[in-house]
Amino acid sequence: MRCPNRPLRIGIVTDGLEERVTAGAVHIANGGVGVYIYNLVKELRAIDQATEYVLIRHGTGRLDIYDRGRQCAVPVRSTLAAKVLRALEYAYRRLADELQLDLLHFPNQFGGTFLPRRIKRVVTLHDLTPLLLPHCHPWERRMAYRLFMRRALRRADHVLVDSASTGADLMRLGIVAASNITTVPLGVAEHFRFATPSADLRQRYDLPDRFILSVGVLEPRKNHALLFEALRRLHAAGEQTGLVLVGRDGWRWQDPLANPAVAPLRPWVRIFRDVPDTDLVEFYRHAEVFAFPSLYEGFGLPVVEAMACGTPVVAARAASLPEVVGEAGLLAAPTDAGELAARLLEVLRNRTVRERLVAAGRQRAQQLSWRRTAEHTRAIYEQVCRT
Repeated sequence: MRCPNRPLRIGIVTDGLEERVTAGAVHIANGGVGVYIYNLVKELRAIDQATEYVLIRHGTGRLDIYDRGRQCAVPVRSTLAAKVLRALEYAYRRLADELQLDLLHFPNQFGGTFLPRRIKRVVTLHDLTPLLLPHCHPWERRMAYRLFMRRALRRADHVLVDSASTGADLMRLGIVAASNITTVPLGVAEHFRFATPSADLRQRYDLPDRFILSVGVLEPRKNHALLFEALRRLHAAGEQTGLVLVGRDGWRWQDPLANPAVAPLRPWVRIFRDVPDTDLVEFYRHAEVFAFPSLYEGFGLPVVEAMACGTPVVAARAASLPEVVGEAGLLAAPTDAGELAARLLEVLRNRTVRERLVAAGRQRAQQLSWRRTAEHTRAIYEQVCRT
């Protein structure tokens, strides 16, 4: 039972925030989930200095969000007993009791499956792709969803989703009631903003003069094969534009350039991994158009990042993307290369359409901020702790 005379004490499990070190600097290693956890913690502390936020993870975190406040680093051991205890969430239960936490937040899909009911918990579910698109995920991830997700979400005091689309999927599958779901849209970091592109990026990366950009984990769900077919159709229509993919290797990524059928496109395509954040912003600013034909997204952060940088967007008419894009981008079916090519051609050749999308995209991006994400999340913490 929480003592009413002290500030809230919230535990946030940050195991889903992966790290990498390049040139001696620590960076976020994974995609949207890592960006979400990092920015949520940063903004929560900025808007709410009265609450004690305790970051809990297996192993020591080295990003700057761990420099201030309490961090509980759970030892990582390779013994069978340690692995069983981790799977059963023993460390989370122990820390919740020892630190007298009022609430535990699991911001990476689901957690708290084995916690006793007396420990309040909030879960952020980003998407349901292992259930809805099982062929796009490894078997162990699909198995984890089938074994643990429903129990974890049903035992949670509240479930946060990035989009109404994901919330609708949860309700359609009968996993969580509408009254226990809140949509909290993600934000866009302040360094993604409209500005004149730097002059040296093209030379440093040997970029085509004009190019379509796509950003995200390099994996089948991102539907790059459709993008390559659309590029082939653009070239057949006389639109000699390049294609740049930026991301990290994901599950079952196969380089499309290895396919003999796309051999004529090879001089026009660039694929980059591990691009620094400062350069990623420049990629957005240099691109003629941003293409995101993903089969399913719980939100689609790169779409908003592109809009914030003043890059017109063409996205898939699938899952959350129409909701996130709104009227600020063009949509195409994720199974129709002809429609995708037509929408891209519309942006590349129609100056009026391009200028409209740039203005609408920047306005849309301004409506989404990590500060608002943190404010909405903080309100849910309060609601759960009062009950």
